[in-house]
Amino acid sequence: MKPLVWIMGPDEKINDQVTGFLLLLLILLLLFSSKILTLQSDLGEAPCSEPLFVQVDGDVRNPGVYPFCSTPTVQDLIENAGGLKQRGAFLHVPIGWNVSSGARVVFTFDGQNTNINQSQMSPFHKLTLGIPLSLNKESEEGLTAIPGIGPSLAKAIVEERARRGGFRNLEELMDIPGIGPKVYARIRYHLVIS
Repeated sequence: MKPLVWIMGPDEKINDQVTGFLLLLLILLLLFSSKILTLQSDLGEAPCSEPLFVQVDGDVRNPGVYPFCSTPTVQDLIENAGGLKQRGAFLHVPIGWNVSSGARVVFTFDGQNTNINQSQMSPFHKLTLGIPLSLNKESEEGLTAIPGIGPSLAKAIVEERARRGGFRNLEELMDIPGIGPKVYARIRYHLVIS
């Protein structure tokens, strides 16, 4: 009786290479998944369902837009932005200071003190983060950041807002020529009354 000899063909070599690659990919995926779970348990908290976004700018080490699960304190903003550039400066916090989602907080050092100024993020930043724009406060230019609103429609909205003394509800937009049910359905999620 002759011994069995298995001769591997070129297709079988390719199959072995593919199998090896898939096995390596699976191992890397398992390692990556365990690392993510470890990071989440190290943080000690689950991600928020509706984060509040604040843009931190000025004399901080890492300016940027940061998410928070609750209204941040001034210290939270500074820590997330990597700290102030000028350590030891007196920090002047306005009385009754509060921040909301879509705010832009700028820290400025004047030589002795670090002052805090608050404004709003650009409409583009807000829409990118899913923060609706205020129909009664947004500028004509800002309204053009909404898909479906061009310069002429934005101008008509601002003129109608001035004529009415502000909108009381979003449906009033459909009184403006050029905003029918289809356009309204497309833009209403990007706007709020405030």
